[in-house]
Amino acid sequence: MRDSKKTRGFLIGLLVFLFWAPSNVASANRTYTVRSGDTLAAIARRQGLVVADLVALNGIDPRNLRPGIVLDLPERGAVVVRSGDTLAVIARRNGTTVSALCSSNRINAGAIVRPGQVLWLPGQERNRSTQRSQRWGKPKTPGVATLIRLHGNQKIRLRLVDYRGRVVEASRRRMAALMRSRTNGGTRRPPRRLVALLARVSDHFGGRDIYVVSGYRPPGGHTSPNSKHTVGHAMDIRVKGVPNEVLRDYCKTFSRVGVGYYPRSHFVHLDVRDRSSYWVDWSRPGEAPMYAEPGEGPPPQIRQASTPGEPEAATGTDETPVPHEPSAPPTPTSPTIENESNPAPTGLTTLVVPGPS
Repeated sequence: MRDSKKTRGFLIGLLVFLFWAPSNVASANRTYTVRSGDTLAAIARRQGLVVADLVALNGIDPRNLRPGIVLDLPERGAVVVRSGDTLAVIARRNGTTVSALCSSNRINAGAIVRPGQVLWLPGQERNRSTQRSQRWGKPKTPGVATLIRLHGNQKIRLRLVDYRGRVVEASRRRMAALMRSRTNGGTRRPPRRLVALLARVSDHFGGRDIYVVSGYRPPGGHTSPNSKHTVGHAMDIRVKGVPNEVLRDYCKTFSRVGVGYYPRSHFVHLDVRDRSSYWVDWSRPGEAPMYAEPGEGPPPQIRQASTPGEPEAATGTDETPVPHEPSAPPTPTSPTIENESNPAPTGLTTLVVPGPS
């Protein structure tokens, strides 16, 4: 009986220690939920970071900090690219060299770095596999995704698939409105397979917010008539706190999809098609395509324009024109047209569409 009390007391003491232990004791938990009274400066100080890192990684304005917001924190041994950074600046700030930094991250000296991108410091590469396999965590509600359309400032939380993995039809209708064209307000209902894949993306990355940069687009400009965007079968997306390279690699594991990677832009293209395809386009938003073979780095015109060790940072917003993907065979059938051309809400709107139990 006495031994039982001692054991119980020991376990209680251990739990108290684990709860109140400082953050540097364990590095597995790399998110932080904002509490009442918190400031970015206080959070950064407690986590051994600087405010600029939190701003760059989460894309957050310190004035918009609110209790309940979940902030991503950089992994131990990793650094966050800040606005205006180059590889040379990052190397100098961390007491290393551009060569060593490139070797740790398997990139060349002319690589493009973007604000919010995470780089590993020399000697910390061993944490890479842990970061990729454990960082994202499990979604709180599998099959439910939080989608943000920057154009129109709209946010919706949808159950995309039910508990048996079936696509929820009501969510397809909401998705059509979310993916509407920003030029004429036209909509196309996305195919079930695209909605199901979006649910897998959300679950894989722990239910993090998914930003929809572009969905349905009519032909014209940089949008080819054969583009999957013209029939509502494609989306340009990014996931909060997830490097586009990681998102790209996960999307490439799907079958019968098109995946487009734009190193100098801010999204990954995903569409559904009969045969898988992958391409790399080094153009900026609004520029003519600059295709290069995957794995070969930027085309000659970009390498000649870049100064070694001083790569430029990519920029862009949802209001900038979106580069198109390579031409695809025309889709034989036209999807249903939704008459949902209501004007976008002026404030951030959150909608919850439950699915069947």
